[in-house]
Amino acid sequence: MKLIPVIFAFLISANHLICQVQREMFVNGKPIQTNQCAEIRLVKLIPEVSAGFICEVRDAQIIEDCLELTVVYGGCNGNLELMTDSRISSDLKFSVKAKWIEPSFCKALMLSKVSFDLKPYKELISERNAMVKIEGTGFELYYN
Repeated sequence: MKLIPVIFAFLISANHLICQVQREMFVNGKPIQTNQCAEIRLVKLIPEVSAGFICEVRDAQIIEDCLELTVVYGGCNGNLELMTDSRISSDLKFSVKAKWIEPSFCKALMLSKVSFDLKPYKELISERNAMVKIEGTGFELYYN
């Protein structure tokens, strides 16, 4: 009978620890907003990404003016950004690259959807009839 309070206390402390470890993913340093698209960071040149900071993109689609990515997320911490140099390549590709600003070192490995705002680049992409290319993946999407 004395064992029940000990087990109960253990379960409460374990639950508290799990709740503290699993935190929401961030985009550009802010919690993900499900009702809006995050900003795509403009850079002079899209850099190479170090091994621990590469973001695994499992799916991509354009919904209205947002690029929606399904990414693999470790379940804690994690701060993602999408960047572009805002150029159309000679093969008519508008390139973006997803990378972790702070990678998630937890091992939960869940899928998370994140949306990014393409509207500032719509005219540039449309006038050249370019495709949106997600660097490091096979995804190339039309955006009208």
